[in-house]
Amino acid sequence: MKNGILYIILTSVVFTTLEPVSKLIANEISPMMITFLRFFLGGLILLPFSILKIKKQNIRLVKKDYISMLLLGILCICVSMVLLQYAVLHSDSPALTAIIFSSNSVFTIIFAALILKDRITPIKVLAVILCITGVIICADFKSGTNLISLILAVVSALTFSLYTVLSKKLMTKVTGIIQTSFSFLSGSLVLLIVLLCSGDNSIVNINGGNLVYLIYLAVAVTGIGYWSYFKAMEKASALAASSVFFIKPILTPFAAFFINGIAPGLNLFIALVLVLAGSYLSIMVRNKC
Repeated sequence: MKNGILYIILTSVVFTTLEPVSKLIANEISPMMITFLRFFLGGLILLPFSILKIKKQNIRLVKKDYISMLLLGILCICVSMVLLQYAVLHSDSPALTAIIFSSNSVFTIIFAALILKDRITPIKVLAVILCITGVIICADFKSGTNLISLILAVVSALTFSLYTVLSKKLMTKVTGIIQTSFSFLSGSLVLLIVLLCSGDNSIVNINGGNLVYLIYLAVAVTGIGYWSYFKAMEKASALAASSVFFIKPILTPFAAFFINGIAPGLNLFIALVLVLAGSYLSIMVRNKC
């Protein structure tokens, strides 16, 4: 359990820095290019661990499994994660984006009810109301930039929730690090095709300064971060590992202050409390089912 706690702390810290570090290079490298490099390199890091798990558990992957992981990768990488990077680009505060995205566990309730036919309970409804209220409080309707970022972050959270639910529905025998690594790689390769077709040449803007941040996002946040997350589930439990998504939004406003020099406002902390409360209720309810 002690090792599990260490993995939870490590995962929380690196996940917390995603939006603040991304903000440092958002105006130099396109959101699609950042996402491609981050998940392609991160997927390569996870690949050896997933192969070892396949051999250890004697799992036989068939054509249907690969197609499912490809579709999940497209939804997660090409849609949700690209939108998240665009939200960071347009956001005045990366902490705002992180808090809104952390509400994805609540949106999962909606998709689980629609796709998996999970029962809607009063507690689940309360969780959704709390998170939606938190998102509204975050919004500055007088600022076009803030509103664009908020909408992008919400859609990113919604699509990530859909990815989570479909993962559970489509991938009954392949879960965890195996599904994640293959989905990351396949989704990244599809995104590479989109980059080539769109003529995105922001890769030429990569230099000694921003390369450090790119490597950090790919290796530390995506590679080590997800590896550590799955180790936390292995050493502790899935419920304990889910605490990462409570710790991340709490730490992100402070990370944004130290990394980006952006001081959090009162509305951010109010929204944080509401989103955390809603997320807590949604995760507790799902783990009791």
